[in-house]
Amino acid sequence: MKVLVTGAAGYVGMNVVEALLARRTEVALLDAGELTAPIAAALAQHGALADVIPVDIRDAGEVERAFAGRRIDGVIHCAAVTAGTEREAREPASSVEVNQLGTLNLLTAARNHGVRRFVYTSSAAVYGESLYRLPRIYEDSSPVSPVSLYGITKYAAERMCVRLRELWQFDVVCARLGTLVGPWERATGVRDNFGTHSQLARLALRGETAVLPQHAVRRDWIYSRDVAGGLILLLEAESTRHAVYNLSAGGDWGPVQKWCARLKAAYPRFDYRIAASGEAPNIGYTDRDRCPLDIGRMVSEFGFSPRATDAGFDDYLDWLQSTPGAIA
Repeated sequence: MKVLVTGAAGYVGMNVVEALLARRTEVALLDAGELTAPIAAALAQHGALADVIPVDIRDAGEVERAFAGRRIDGVIHCAAVTAGTEREAREPASSVEVNQLGTLNLLTAARNHGVRRFVYTSSAAVYGESLYRLPRIYEDSSPVSPVSLYGITKYAAERMCVRLRELWQFDVVCARLGTLVGPWERATGVRDNFGTHSQLARLALRGETAVLPQHAVRRDWIYSRDVAGGLILLLEAESTRHAVYNLSAGGDWGPVQKWCARLKAAYPRFDYRIAASGEAPNIGYTDRDRCPLDIGRMVSEFGFSPRATDAGFDDYLDWLQSTPGAIA
């Protein structure tokens, strides 16, 4: 089996690649960016199993050539522009071109080359304001009302996947991801919103003090390696009952102070405190609590079982200590 992963050197993509290579699966890694030294070192351990292909998915010809001559059995499409507000205003076309046109190019090439299944990584951002208004989010019954260009373009691409699944009788499945915590998040040039837990890890590695917002945000963060496992379950399942699945932890991971305490124990020069009245925090994250995504479909259909918070933190700390420079 050979799997093609797009955005392979990015946050989600690298977790997927790492998991596939650990299983001795051949992987074609599509990415338009340069490989960092830690990523190159991780791939080098697997030799010829890792086939790195520089491709801009906006170019249909480049995408077609990436499939040609390679017997690709499955695709996990992770490439996306995750634009912040400034990029949305400055260059809205980039989100549309990568997130929508790039997805269409990949779907077309995958169909032309007989790919068995195409897994599209969508996002909880498609639910938009519903994430802050409902007690729990379900795939079919919860209103979809994306606000950001990221959420809007991800939803448009997702619906395109579902429509072409019907028209082409092509096996496409979409996973709406929760907010990730864990290895391989870095500044790639297409990801503007650096995760809270990664920001804290970077401060810990530098021996600096984190000044936290006064409101301890709560949400169903999910460990990045569990996301990879869930996407691979969707890829390898004999069949799927639905076109869309929520993929998250399914419950509250607790406030970020839990992660701060773990970092403090591992890196004693690191410290953290709550911002005083009128003081600006030195990490950025939303000040709104978010309800959990229901993951009943993933659990009942595939036996998906995301790890608990402490287990995720244990693994993340091990990775930080064994992968120098990966989050600098």
